[in-house]
Amino acid sequence: MQPKYSSLALAIMSAIAGQVMAEEVLEVSKPLPVSSVEVTADTELLQASPSSDGGDLLRAVNGVSGSRMGGRGIDPVIRGQKQNQLNIVLDGAYLYGGCPNRMDPPTTYTAAESYDRVTVIKGNRSVIYGPGGTGGTVLFERERPGLDADKPYRGQVSAAYSSNSETTNLSADLAAGSDSGYLRFVTESADADNYDDGNGDDVRTSYETKSNALMVGAKVADTTWLEASYEQVNEEDVLFPGAGMDSPYSDAETLRLKLDHASDHPLFQRVRAELYRSDINHLMDNYSLRAAPVMMGMPMQMAAPTSSDTLGGRILIESWLGGHQIQWGVDHQDNTRDGSRLRVNMDGSTTEVGVLWPDVNIRQTGLFGEVKRWTGQGNLITAGMRYDYVQVDTKRLADNETIDENNLSGFVTWTQRLNGQYRMESTISRSVRTADATERYISGSGGWSGNPALDPEKHHQLELVLLSEQADLSWSLAGYYNRVDDYINRTAGLNETGTSYENIDAALMGIDFDLAWQLTPTLQLRNGVSWVKGRNLDDNTDLSQIPPLTATLALDYRRDALRAGVEWEVAAQQGDVCLAADCDGLDVRKTPGYGVVNLNAGYDFNPSVSVGAGINNLFDKAYAYHLNREDALGNTAQVNEPGRTAWLRLTARF
Repeated sequence: MQPKYSSLALAIMSAIAGQVMAEEVLEVSKPLPVSSVEVTADTELLQASPSSDGGDLLRAVNGVSGSRMGGRGIDPVIRGQKQNQLNIVLDGAYLYGGCPNRMDPPTTYTAAESYDRVTVIKGNRSVIYGPGGTGGTVLFERERPGLDADKPYRGQVSAAYSSNSETTNLSADLAAGSDSGYLRFVTESADADNYDDGNGDDVRTSYETKSNALMVGAKVADTTWLEASYEQVNEEDVLFPGAGMDSPYSDAETLRLKLDHASDHPLFQRVRAELYRSDINHLMDNYSLRAAPVMMGMPMQMAAPTSSDTLGGRILIESWLGGHQIQWGVDHQDNTRDGSRLRVNMDGSTTEVGVLWPDVNIRQTGLFGEVKRWTGQGNLITAGMRYDYVQVDTKRLADNETIDENNLSGFVTWTQRLNGQYRMESTISRSVRTADATERYISGSGGWSGNPALDPEKHHQLELVLLSEQADLSWSLAGYYNRVDDYINRTAGLNETGTSYENIDAALMGIDFDLAWQLTPTLQLRNGVSWVKGRNLDDNTDLSQIPPLTATLALDYRRDALRAGVEWEVAAQQGDVCLAADCDGLDVRKTPGYGVVNLNAGYDFNPSVSVGAGINNLFDKAYAYHLNREDALGNTAQVNEPGRTAWLRLTARF
């Protein structure tokens, strides 16, 4: 961090504090009940400092970790589950990234400023958000602007700067219309250089990204809305120190169409029909943004263009029947992934030398229903079930054979009010996830190969949650045990011909604890603790890539227009590992623990203008998350997090 930016931040904070000293104390709202299993928050309130992408933003939620490969592309992990074990839904649409090595997980295409709200549902507690989701569901959502004749427009413009990587973020959210229709445009751009880690070493993490979303809605009847949107996200020159290649570009386009109708009929109180199409084109190579490796005096230039196209939708109906609230419907996903490995010749032409994804098509059609029944005295029973028919085929393999699956998932949750303070939730669930295109058919260099014979994962989970809700103190403690039949495990491949996938029996167990305590009218204490352990039941070893015990302790201050906070993030050493040499696992080492302190402050000059500033990693700690990444050659690497970073954000609303 350069001293001039630290001095600027301190000067702003000092001036703000001096102005507020003379103001009266304004009591802030009491803490809302906290939950260890479901978190919903406005995106701008979830994390004070600017986020590089949606995965970075999600790491602010207790119990959500993430693996880093570069400056962007943080791949979230919930309760030890990752990748397609999580359902990531972007305003109703599913995006499956274009990189087999997950340079671009779905959260890469979520500019944090362009969504109004994010919801994290841990575990399997609903069946209405699509197949799978064995580890949880993340919903990035946008809302209607809520305009009327009194105020037919609204807007927000924001600019942010982070010192370490010299990152600039610019965003705007503009809307115009009335209570019968609207037009909304959201844009965001970011330009980042490499950052320095806590050792002062330069980490290759620069990137450029731009996103634009245009939304239009019309009230076509008294209780019926028709809405459409077009969204485009473009990434350029993204560097990845945790991979053998970088990404010159990665582009995503998403179209959405929604119909929302309400009626007085008890069987069709609300009907929502949603369609979407997402197309992703991704390129990674080893020469345009870095020096290509040399063999026998000749540069070995390689490129890998890929595509991932998804078409889908759902019909969701809400009904009341005999005192039961019911949600039921049908959904469909159709994803096609194709990718090749190319050798760049001396004359600039290319020769295909291998296939990454052989034009894999996975179709999933689901029927689902979920019912709620209140039994009196604050007690609630919720139950759901879904059936998914899965078909998989590929067009670029000579021995193409269609794979069919019939998957059944469901859950039952009993919520019991023990007294005025305590509430207990018990959930028993089964969730099934089919293997994805990479796990089935990847064919990379270094012996990385898929396994078409994989059976789907079958998760059977028991979860108990105790919640305490008082006027000034709320907390939630969740414990879970997840027995997984046919867990899809990626091996390092040192004992075989290369890294691949196999079905094993496994178990995941852990706890999540969250607390909010209003100490005074102006001070609130927050605490979060998360722990998960994974075991391979076939050979009684640890599962790879399981986050360590983590904890967060934060103190937030609010007095009139001034807000400030200090946060301490702690991770224990992760010694429960599966190393390649020991049990053919993907862990790169036993990762040491760390503690990081973050500061933030903000001031609302008036309802229209506000400023925020802070310092992340105050003591310039050198550390990395335990979750490492593997490149196409099977090499593993942990990428260090940024060192001390000062940031400043200005926001104007009208």
